[in-house]
Amino acid sequence: MMEIKNIIRNGIPKEHIFYFFVANILFANSSHADINNVGGYLSLTYTSNYFDTDDHRSIRNLNWSGNLNYTFNNNHTFYLDSGGYRVYEDETGTYLTDTVIGIKNNEIYPWGETGHIGYAAQLTLPTSELSEKDELYTALRLSMPITNKWDNFNYFFTPRVKKNFHKYKTAGEKNLTEWVASFNTGVGYKWHDFKVNLSLLAGTGWNYHGTRYDWDYSGALTGLWQITPHFYTALSTSNSGVYFDAERGTVGDIDIFNLNTATYSIAVGYSF
Repeated sequence: MMEIKNIIRNGIPKEHIFYFFVANILFANSSHADINNVGGYLSLTYTSNYFDTDDHRSIRNLNWSGNLNYTFNNNHTFYLDSGGYRVYEDETGTYLTDTVIGIKNNEIYPWGETGHIGYAAQLTLPTSELSEKDELYTALRLSMPITNKWDNFNYFFTPRVKKNFHKYKTAGEKNLTEWVASFNTGVGYKWHDFKVNLSLLAGTGWNYHGTRYDWDYSGALTGLWQITPHFYTALSTSNSGVYFDAERGTVGDIDIFNLNTATYSIAVGYSF
């Protein structure tokens, strides 16, 4: 991903200035009278699979992320997400992730007694090294969150489609991904200041030549403690893999709790 030291040395690339200008317009238009409509969070997460550091399979990362959002006109929300991470194994270094600017509303259409259907649309600012190497201009992702709750339980299912816009169809010998179709689903339980969530993200993609990739997944079990109205901490375990081979048509197993391949995370965060 884009090295932070390159930004410090050279400044923000000119082709990315437009996105920062848009973000500035979105949030600068909020007056002092509606400052309560501005929110966001900052989080810091350490992730490891707890293999010995001499083992080539060892994973150790420190991630940070931030969100700034502005809500207006019946729960429509503009948001800006960005972050970075520090890698302590293999290709060590400090990198940026891609940045996204979007708009969403999770309660456009009510269904049942407690359910809602919403929307989200976001553009990608290619600030990661991978996106720069692939010469990604931007990406547009549309999603439709469907939510419901029963007592202390909540459920969500979000189908998503993403269109990438690259300068070229290939990068060297690598075919680049044009379309991605995915869904994110999960269930959660809240008890006082504690939350437990089980989530699953799965999807596939197509390159610019129309070839479809394998269906893969990433699942996580997370426990969160809301220490104060603004500070929280969380523990999670996650796993990923392939559950459908596009060429052979074979179906694999979804195993979130495989101790040999799982990663574990601890996070602290501040929301406002």
